[in-house]
Amino acid sequence: MQKAAGIPMADEIEISGEGATGETALPAGWERMIASAGLILATALQAADGSIATVALPQLEHDLGGGIELGAWVFAGYLCAAAVMAPLTGWLRRRYGARRLFPAAMGAFAVASMLCGLSPTAKAIILFRLLQGAGGGVLHPLAQAIMLDIYPKSRHGRMMGILGAGLMIGPILGPPLGGLITDLASWRWVFLINIPLGFVAIACVWRLRSTIEPPGARTVDVLGIVSLMVGVGALQLLLQRGVGLGWFHSPEIVAEAFLAAACFASLFLRARHSGFTAFRPEVFRDVNFVTAAFYNFMLSALLFVTVIFLPSLAEGPLGLPATMAGALIVPRAMLLMAVMLLVGQLMGKVDHRILLGSGWLLMAGGLIVLSIMPKAQAPLWIMLGSSIQAIGAAMLYIPLATLAFSTLAPEIRTDASGLYSLLRQLGYASGVALMSAVLQAKIAMHVAALAGGIAATPSLHAGAALRGYADCFRMMAIAAVVIIPGIFLFRAGRGRTGRAPDALRP
Repeated sequence: MQKAAGIPMADEIEISGEGATGETALPAGWERMIASAGLILATALQAADGSIATVALPQLEHDLGGGIELGAWVFAGYLCAAAVMAPLTGWLRRRYGARRLFPAAMGAFAVASMLCGLSPTAKAIILFRLLQGAGGGVLHPLAQAIMLDIYPKSRHGRMMGILGAGLMIGPILGPPLGGLITDLASWRWVFLINIPLGFVAIACVWRLRSTIEPPGARTVDVLGIVSLMVGVGALQLLLQRGVGLGWFHSPEIVAEAFLAAACFASLFLRARHSGFTAFRPEVFRDVNFVTAAFYNFMLSALLFVTVIFLPSLAEGPLGLPATMAGALIVPRAMLLMAVMLLVGQLMGKVDHRILLGSGWLLMAGGLIVLSIMPKAQAPLWIMLGSSIQAIGAAMLYIPLATLAFSTLAPEIRTDASGLYSLLRQLGYASGVALMSAVLQAKIAMHVAALAGGIAATPSLHAGAALRGYADCFRMMAIAAVVIIPGIFLFRAGRGRTGRAPDALRP
């Protein structure tokens, strides 16, 4: 890290994750521990809120109306807004300082959560979820920057692992927690619970003082940000509505595809010629980063779609209560944590291709188990299939995160981190949007086939839904296997130190 010029007064000292003095002015141990707890809590809340309302959807849809499409927008809108804000966090930190930005983002997240819990209509909750996602999108990259700043370099790896565990465990524990809250109270408390927890996180970080914010640009590429927002929104609509309207036969879909392509092309071109933009094109010259970013996108999509689908499957055609529906995927959370810790110890000792290949095969195997489960033993098969998939995901997460930044120049790692976070969020949003649309189409197809021209009964709808979910799990398993050969694109490059990164050494 570079030392910032000038020493301001104590009141002006800010937290920084980028370009600040890394080993001086570190806070006291107790202060650092309290702040770390708040940062981990904020990261877990942001990640969990993408899935915590899953098991509350039947009640939410009953009260507000909208069916499966409303459920898709409740999640996809949140994830899309978070995706837009993630790459802007660096500029916001330089502009306002992390000490001001963190409580502002956490406060916006908590207030939007309150509005979600009080929503009177389907349109209102979609709007408030967008606002919630905008606040939440800043929290993870900002928490990561602060965590790096308040700990010495010798402890960065360990603390990033703990923060990453919060990021991964949030979406897994969200459904069982949401199911318990829904059964004991109502779906509205799934959102309202964020208010006290959010302000606890703010209180933990409020008095933290650390190193100095570096001087940064005070202007922002407005056209680039607008292009990012419009491009992500158009892509979301394209994925959300494409299956139902027809990919090539609807003027709306064609327009959305053109708009998304034009916006992303504009972003890339502006990145080459303007000062601040959402992206820096240098990161795309690194083969390891590009390959890892693609796999990060796919892993996020396949993992999160499963987390979203399983509680809906359990509560819908299987008819299980909300608490049980959420509890069925608790074993995967425990396995995920345990295997992530083990894989962290194996990095540098086991060839990364073995870890990645095995991880993708286990991801596919878990999805196949879910696609063939018998209805009579569905709870057991859900726990088995989701646990196998979780083991595979844990074998992928740490190697991909390590390989992504292993050969990047230090000065562009922060920009790459924002892009990596953006692609993870886009993977979540795109996966949910696309597979929700595919699920609707598959259920409609099976209803027509099973009904045979007669009126469809509730039991027939349940049978069609089971077949639709099985088709979706099977499609995702095929996707996981098809992309395995790409792991051979990773190369053992040399960093600025002149030696191969530890993660790529045999």
